Amino acid sequence: MEKKTYIDAFDPEGKSRTVCGECGLCLQQCPVMKMGKAESQAEMGRLLKGQETERVLNECTFCFSCNHYCPQGLRPYALIMERAADKNRSIGKGFPPYMDYLLTGKTDSCVFWDVYAAESAEEKSILDRWESVPPKSREVLFIGCVGREIPYDTEHSFVFKELPKYSPRDACCGELAYRYGDYQAFFGTVERTRKILERLDTERLVCYCGSCANYLGNIWPNYHGVKLPFKIVSVWEWLWEKYRKGEIKVERPINRKVALTDSCYSSELGDGFMDAVRGLHRAVGMEVVELENNRFDNLTCGTVSILRNNYDLREGVKEAKKKMAQVMNTGVGDLSCYCPGCYMQLRGAARRSNIQPHYALEEILWAFGDECTVPLEERAAKQTEFFIEKVKTPSTV
Repeated sequence: MEKKTYIDAFDPEGKSRTVCGECGLCLQQCPVMKMGKAESQAEMGRLLKGQETERVLNECTFCFSCNHYCPQGLRPYALIMERAADKNRSIGKGFPPYMDYLLTGKTDSCVFWDVYAAESAEEKSILDRWESVPPKSREVLFIGCVGREIPYDTEHSFVFKELPKYSPRDACCGELAYRYGDYQAFFGTVERTRKILERLDTERLVCYCGSCANYLGNIWPNYHGVKLPFKIVSVWEWLWEKYRKGEIKVERPINRKVALTDSCYSSELGDGFMDAVRGLHRAVGMEVVELENNRFDNLTCGTVSILRNNYDLREGVKEAKKKMAQVMNTGVGDLSCYCPGCYMQLRGAARRSNIQPHYALEEILWAFGDECTVPLEERAAKQTEFFIEKVKTPSTV
C-alpha cells in the first residue's frame, strides 16, 4: 500500500503542497456549511496549517461532496479527515472500543461476526462455501460485510445464478475504519483484503454493496495507490446493464412512489452509478421522487457524522433528522435506501415519522424474480441490538 495517511490522499498525484490556492470553493459548495468566500478561504488556510477551525470540524458531515469542486483536482475530504482524526486524538480518549466493534478484523470481535454467528446452520454453511476461491470466471460477485448478514437469498438468487460468489468473512473494503478516522486499521484491512481478492482469476468483480465498489474501485487505487488486477463494478450498474440488454426482465412490477435517498459514496461513483440506481427503480415500476439535496449535493444519513466531538453518537442523530426532514417534505410515504448503512441509520426515524423504509436492492431483485426470505431488517435489528449492548457496557465507554 503506497499511501500512509489521509494527507497523501488529499494530494494523490504528488503535486506540490502549495498547489492548493486556498480558493475555498470546496467549502462554498458544501451542502451543509455553504460558506461565503472570505470565510471559506480562512477555514482552508486553517486546515492546511493544522490549526483549529471555526466551523469545519464542528459541522462537516464527512461526505465526499467537496471533492468535486476543487479546481486543482485535490481531495479536500481527505484533508478534513486528517484534521478530524488529529482533533479526536488530542481531546479524547482515542478510538473508543465501541467503535472498534464496528470494524471487521481489527479485534477478535466485531458486530458483523456476531451477526454471522447468530445465523442459521444453513446460512453459516453458505458463508463457509463463500470462503473458497471460485474457478476462473469472467465475473465474480463479491459480497461485503452487510451482504453476509443475509446470505440465503443471494446464494439462491435467480438473478445472480450465473455469478460465482466469493466472500471470506474477514474480507472488507475498509470503509468504516477509513471514515471513522482509524487510518491504521484501514491500512491493515486493505493489505489483508487485497491478498484475499488477488486470489481471484476474473475480469470483473461485481460488488454487492456500492460502498465496496467505491473503495475497491476508487478509494483504494485513486486515493491510496492500491489497484486490483480486475475491473470493479457495482451491482447496480451490473443489474442496469443486464436489464438494458434484456437478460433480466421485470416479473413482479412495484407500483409505488418512493423518496430516494442518495448515499455519500454515490457522488464518488458518479453519474453512471446514480443513473443506474434511478433507472432500475423506474424500470420495475417505481416513481422516484428526489430529495431537495441529492446526487452530488446530497446530505448524509448521519452514520459517519459521529466522528465529530470524539465519536458522540448524538451527532449522527442530528444529521439523520436533517435528512428525514427532507424526506417528509416530499409528502411521500415510502423511503428507498440503496445503501445498507443509510437503511440501518434511517429506518427507525422513518417509522417514527410514519414513513416505510425499504432496502432498495431487496425490492429490485424481488421485482426481477428473486425471493426475500430473510430481509435485511431482521439482521439490522440484531446488529443494532449488539451495538447498543456494546455501547452500554461500562468498560467500553
